Amino acid sequence: MHEISNLVNPRLNQIPSSLIRRVNQKYGAIKDIVKLTIGEPDFVTPDHIKLAAIQSILDNHSHYAPNRGTAGLLQAISDYLLRRYQLTYNPQSQLIVTNGATEAISTVINGMIGPNDVVLIPSPAFSLYETVTLQNGGVPVTIDTSQNDFKLTPAVLKSYLETYAGRVKLVVLNYPNNPTGVTLTSVELQALAAVLKTYDVAVLSDEVYSELSYSVDHVSIASLLPDQTLYINGVSKAYAMTGWRVGYLAGQTDVIGLLAKVHQANVATIGSLNMDAATEAFLNGDGDPRRMKAIYEERQRYLTHALIALGYQFVEPQGAFYVYVEVPATFTGSANDYTDLLAEKAKIATVPGEAFESGGSHYFRISYATSLDNLKLAVSRLTQFVNTQSVKQ
Repeated sequence: MHEISNLVNPRLNQIPSSLIRRVNQKYGAIKDIVKLTIGEPDFVTPDHIKLAAIQSILDNHSHYAPNRGTAGLLQAISDYLLRRYQLTYNPQSQLIVTNGATEAISTVINGMIGPNDVVLIPSPAFSLYETVTLQNGGVPVTIDTSQNDFKLTPAVLKSYLETYAGRVKLVVLNYPNNPTGVTLTSVELQALAAVLKTYDVAVLSDEVYSELSYSVDHVSIASLLPDQTLYINGVSKAYAMTGWRVGYLAGQTDVIGLLAKVHQANVATIGSLNMDAATEAFLNGDGDPRRMKAIYEERQRYLTHALIALGYQFVEPQGAFYVYVEVPATFTGSANDYTDLLAEKAKIATVPGEAFESGGSHYFRISYATSLDNLKLAVSRLTQFVNTQSVKQ
């Protein structure tokens, strides 16, 4: 027997499997549990988008599409970005349609990061940035934002850029943020841009939650640093199209031309009918995210008011569909221990902060991308759990 596992890139040994997926599977095995784990809209894809996909099939759009995407979708994305965020991208030379926003992220990091290159990642953060950096032999450097209202500040950013001078290639920005729901104002973005423009670095701006910004109008750093920003977005969160796997990457012509080679080698192209459905979303779906956003806001208000009543501390969510909740100070274990206890005793599945922070965490993430009825059931169970814990203490 040949042990071909010995031939696999040893860097993969450094990379754990997704903790979000692991706890979702683990807690999902508990009977009657309320799952508040995965960040996926519970809405169905709007009918006009589904009908566009059906028409695509009937029109026999079943052959290979161009590597960077269909002309119709590229133009629709370009028009959407200009209409919504005042971003100007040439549809043929400055855009790539990707297999979800996740492939856009991996395309950027795979194309730009080599051994010992540094990627600065404000923490807590979605784990993919770190995972792909490690795959390429790069060095993911996390920046703790917990002391600054979970926002990256100019002073902190500058200190890290100086500490790793000459090695930093990418700075990751993800606002609205997963898992905290925090976002940045235009003034805060301008202050970060003023620092970044003085360094020879690129910005990976993951704005997949841009349509779900509640208390602050979303502004893209690409409008301030167009030459340095690699802009990432998609249809999954905004249009309830997670399974369609349509994302996109935008940037300046020269770098997009090079990164298109990475995309072509790894993915080639995505499904034609998926792109036709996404085209319909961008052309005629501006009202869809607004309708969903109003419902998310109602859920957020209910959940945060309930958490306050129960004595929990949490990061004030301004976007996305998460609340990042602090583990009670009276609990002596880790966040992972606390979510295990919630799952076992209260039958509520949440995600420990260890999924988003290196080392220990004192937070756990609740997703309110679920029905109000589910949230009410979860709050009822959480109330009983908190009262029981209080009696024990």
